[in-house]
Amino acid sequence: MVLIYKDTQQSSMQTTVSQRGFTLVEVMIVVAILGVLAAIAYPNYQRYVIKSKRTDMMSELHNVAAEIQSRKLIQGSYSNALTTGLGGDFPKQGNALYTISFTPNPLTSEWRIIATPKAGSQMASDGALSLNYQNTKCRGSVCGTGNNWND
Repeated sequence: MVLIYKDTQQSSMQTTVSQRGFTLVEVMIVVAILGVLAAIAYPNYQRYVIKSKRTDMMSELHNVAAEIQSRKLIQGSYSNALTTGLGGDFPKQGNALYTISFTPNPLTSEWRIIATPKAGSQMASDGALSLNYQNTKCRGSVCGTGNNWND
């Protein structure tokens, strides 16, 4: 007689199941951190956009001033004909942010170019920009020949 011995005990292999993912608390912490970063970054971005649009307008005022002087040299005197096509809304394409005007009327050698922000535009609270024949720059009531526009 042959005895066959069968092992009835199963090997006890311990398996660990690892779950992947994030808990609700971890997700809420990440959302809170992103909210704080956005609250800091968005106003800074808006200031940057306004400053860059102001810089574009300042550049345009210098271009207009150079064109006035160039036309004066060709014509030989100051008149309102020098400003033909130079005034109006800026930028010419897209949403207008500023209106360019000139003083005095009629134009004299002591001219001044004024860029007034359009009501309801992003630049409405930024203040008027101006440039005169002596290269004096004004932003609102602050005037000078340095970086007064850049503040």
